Amino acid sequence: MLRVFGVVVSYKPNMLLLEECIHSLKNQLAKIVIVDNTPGKCEKLQRFKTLPNVEVIYLGDNYGIAYAQNVGIKKALNEKADYILLSDQDTVYPPDFVKKMLECFTEEKVAAAGPLYLGMTTGLIQPFVKKGLIGFRKTYPKSGKHEVLQLIASGTIMKTQYLDDIGLFNSDLFIDWVDLEWCWRAVKKGYKIIGNADVIINHKLGDKAINLGFKILSQRSPLRQYYITRNAIHLALRCNSIGVFHRITLFLKSFRYILGFSIFMKPHTKNLRYTLKGFYHGIIGRLGKLDEEP
Repeated sequence: MLRVFGVVVSYKPNMLLLEECIHSLKNQLAKIVIVDNTPGKCEKLQRFKTLPNVEVIYLGDNYGIAYAQNVGIKKALNEKADYILLSDQDTVYPPDFVKKMLECFTEEKVAAAGPLYLGMTTGLIQPFVKKGLIGFRKTYPKSGKHEVLQLIASGTIMKTQYLDDIGLFNSDLFIDWVDLEWCWRAVKKGYKIIGNADVIINHKLGDKAINLGFKILSQRSPLRQYYITRNAIHLALRCNSIGVFHRITLFLKSFRYILGFSIFMKPHTKNLRYTLKGFYHGIIGRLGKLDEEP
């Protein structure tokens, strides 16, 4: 029988959403490993000790989502998991989620599969992304399974058989672009990433949505915007897993972050300082956790 583990990363969690997440998964997985990134620790996670297949690992500080995911993945590998489901703390799953997602692994060299997701803040179904001729191409399928370039981590199931070859997440990125970079690396090595449009999950994207009329933006904190901008620049300059046109697209996109976050989102001045510092750190290759405020 296949052993499917779940790795859920928590950080100062909204316990109502986290409980929804855990209870939507507990009967679908052999085990759930909650890796807590909350500084000190989140004492409220003790309540999950009553569930027989849930384990909580406290890191004692915020080491970033990539590091925390790697801790959970290593735990699952040590306990002989065949597949690992990654989840954020605020994603809720349908009762047949795992069963339907495992159908994506019938072909050879499928490294990971993920669903479509409905952004709870925007109310919009987010697209899959494929490799276009000169950049990234969004696609909006209504059904079926599709080979894609990348997936967000939450809701993605990884096949452990291929992790030795692909590697784990790049913890130097800390947060943002971590999941996408892993997918690019897998595709570069000849593996398939599958998007399953027959499955839709609810996922919180950003803190709230801002409707500009011509576009809906997901608002995040200035600190998150720092990581988004920094890591986009870093990957554009140094990631060899995607082609030159994709890297140029990433580089140009970072300027949109600087302008968009600063013009359309409050606090405008603070957003500008954070994105500019992110741009500078991306250029010089300074990664890891940002301890000081710009």
